[in-house]
Amino acid sequence: MNKISRPFIIALAVLLVLAALSMGLASTHEYGGIDGSLLFFDRDLSDSAFGWAIAIPILLLVGVIVMAVCAGAALLTVVALVFAALLTILALILAMTPFAVFLAMPVLAVYGLVKLFQRTSLHAV
Repeated sequence: MNKISRPFIIALAVLLVLAALSMGLASTHEYGGIDGSLLFFDRDLSDSAFGWAIAIPILLLVGVIVMAVCAGAALLTVVALVFAALLTILALILAMTPFAVFLAMPVLAVYGLVKLFQRTSLHAV
C-alpha cells in the first residue's frame, strides 16, 4: 500500500464504524425504550443516527479524560502509599535507636576490656 491509501482506508473504516454504531444506537433507542436523550439546541436527536454520530466522539473524549484523571489519581495514591511505607520504616528504625545504644554500651565496654587486657599482656611479654 502506498502512503496515501493507508490513512484513507483507516479513516473510511472509522467513519463506517461510527455510522454503524450511531445507527445501531438510534434504532435501539427508538425501539428499546431507553430513557436518555440527546438534546441539541432544544431538539431531541436521540432517535436519529446524526445525533448519535455527534455524541459518540464527545463520549469517547470524555471517557479518555475520565480515564486519564483516574490514572493520575491512582498514580498519586500509589506514590503516597510508598512514601508512607518508607516513612514508617524510617520511624521504626529511629524508634529502635535508643535500644541499640542501650545494648551497644555493654558490648563496647566488654570489647574495650578485652582489647585492654590483650594489649597489656602483649607488653608484659
